[in-house]
Amino acid sequence: MKLDWDDIQIFQKVGELGSFSKAAQVLDISQPTVSRRMYHFQETLGVSLFERSDKGLVLSEKGKVLFDMAFDMTRNADAFQLAAQSLMQKSQTVRVACSPLVGLALSDNLDEVIAGLPGVHIALLTSVNFVNLEKGEADIALRNQRPDKGNLRVQSLGGNHFGIYGTSELKKRFHQEIMQENWQACPWVGYHSSMSQMPSRRWLAKNLGVTSPNLQVDHSLLILNAARRGKGFAILPTFTGEMEGLESLQRPLPDLVFENWLVSHEQTTHNSAISQVKQRLHKKLKRIFAL
Repeated sequence: MKLDWDDIQIFQKVGELGSFSKAAQVLDISQPTVSRRMYHFQETLGVSLFERSDKGLVLSEKGKVLFDMAFDMTRNADAFQLAAQSLMQKSQTVRVACSPLVGLALSDNLDEVIAGLPGVHIALLTSVNFVNLEKGEADIALRNQRPDKGNLRVQSLGGNHFGIYGTSELKKRFHQEIMQENWQACPWVGYHSSMSQMPSRRWLAKNLGVTSPNLQVDHSLLILNAARRGKGFAILPTFTGEMEGLESLQRPLPDLVFENWLVSHEQTTHNSAISQVKQRLHKKLKRIFAL
């Protein structure tokens, strides 16, 4: 019995999504093609892989056994491709995914990170969303949540603390209110109500009673820019406030700290450039987060 690798990939995707049409859309092939190939695949195996239920298409008991193996095969195939691409490159751009504020802090230190690494460059990919390292969307990721699955290597970077920051002029102007802890009488910059899930906005409302900042935005860099221009006080990571030369009203803030993690795919350990950049980033970021 000779199996077609493409059929295994299609089977894995159908089993994952529970639909021929959804699998066809993801794989960019037609639904009839998926249906036809799965019919012949089951004929070749002599095993019924799927069953119909009131919830749609589900894996049979035997299909579940083969699905787990197919999942491991596709994951290893992705890792193989990622490792092969890394090994063949002479000049390489190491993609580092991080939050916008971490990216801003790193941008002034990139020369130090790649010093003595000829042909190595760094691309900072800043987003609030996590990238998928197993799909090769980045080489290194900085996260405030430790991943609990995937073929990943994880290193702790220590805690990311937060504080209340503003300009020295603003601090002087509202000195009386600050001394009396009349926080609601002070101007604030923070996230818009549509982003009520953001920890800093929740902390501001719970601890200081500020439920509606005077200036509301939807991005951390906009909060920083407004704070630098004296538009209001803001909750910022301590490394951001200190590196930007802002005045601290209170730091660190209780109950507002996140453990940071440096994450990479297991297969990138074969890539010298990524390994060296990761080692230097680890050292640099531990110093930054300690501010």
